[in-house]
Amino acid sequence: MASGVHTRLVGQIGENLVAAKLGTLGYYACPYAGNVPGFDLTAVDSKTLRSFPIQVKCSTGNTLVHSQIDKWIDTKIDQTGKYSFGKLKEIEHPNMLWIIVNLPNAEIESAKYYICQHKDIQRLAVKRFMEFMERNSYRRPNGGTSTQAILTIRELEVFEDNWELLSS
Repeated sequence: MASGVHTRLVGQIGENLVAAKLGTLGYYACPYAGNVPGFDLTAVDSKTLRSFPIQVKCSTGNTLVHSQIDKWIDTKIDQTGKYSFGKLKEIEHPNMLWIIVNLPNAEIESAKYYICQHKDIQRLAVKRFMEFMERNSYRRPNGGTSTQAILTIRELEVFEDNWELLSS
């Protein structure tokens, strides 16, 4: 398991890589020094001066996004450990851009970028979690009541280098 320091450094590297990449695409971009709830940097189109926030996630492994499923969908776990699901949760900024960076072996030269919207993350996280639970009769294989949901490269590969989303 990665240490807190390692995780923060990887996050910082990801935010700065995204800012640099956006610069090559004609955007001014600046990560924030502190924690801003909900997004990590602001980008400004150098021609139109249109600005927008971006959420950045960065990982050196195959798992790119970690969250809790109850962030995305109403979730209940009964006393026997059986999960049930209700409605999707309304997300405040469904069209906000997410840029997920994969740094295999922590090598900047190998960085891969996945560009999508907040609603895509919700849809994929719910889909992956529900498929996992369905395969396991709506119970964790070894018991427990974890609500951890992940997204891997496999789920996000459709968004690799999807930079045209910035101009929409």
